[in-house]
Amino acid sequence: MILALVRKEWRETRAFVALALALFLVYANNLTGLGGPVLRAAANLIPGMGGPTPEVPFVQGNFGSMLFFIGGLLAIALGFRQSAWEPSQGTALYLLHLPLPRRTIVLTKLLTGVGLLLACGLAPILLYGAWAATPRTHPGPFAWSMTGEAFRVWAVLPLVYLGAFASGLRPARWFGSRLLPLAAVALPASIAALAPNWRLIGLPTLALAAAAFVVVILREAETRDY
Repeated sequence: MILALVRKEWRETRAFVALALALFLVYANNLTGLGGPVLRAAANLIPGMGGPTPEVPFVQGNFGSMLFFIGGLLAIALGFRQSAWEPSQGTALYLLHLPLPRRTIVLTKLLTGVGLLLACGLAPILLYGAWAATPRTHPGPFAWSMTGEAFRVWAVLPLVYLGAFASGLRPARWFGSRLLPLAAVALPASIAALAPNWRLIGLPTLALAAAAFVVVILREAETRDY
């Protein structure tokens, strides 16, 4: 039953994942120069993706910004699609009649969404990193430790997803009030991504904020009258 629910979530969200992967592929190919003139021309059409190839991968350029921008859009799309879409289409009642507890259903949706988001965001980091680690591909130095900032951005993406999921699940009538959980993500996400000490400040902040959002989501899901 859980696997069937996972397959359902995949079918309903794969279009968003495919679009994000395509954007990541265009951007990564523009950075590496492996995609040829067609993909480079496509990158130049999208703000922030064009420009010359950085001499020092991950350190120069705006890889982290583009990773957060594309990944953040994917996180918001997945979060709302998996939460707000169900009541609006009448499928929430069907899911609640499955022989599974509400908590299990919601946790399965969350784990599926986070898994898809992290897998999609990891692809450009590994592709760009593998290219940078290959000898004679660029004039600058490279070590895998230089990907630390990119992985911090990658780790923050699930928090954006949880904020979007909580906003979609929130039964507020006013649109601004409904988006409060998503807006609340800004502070802990900024601390986690920009804190000078990742292990002592960034990671604990990220873990506590994510746990708090999961608790809020589960409580809302279990008490909401559909």
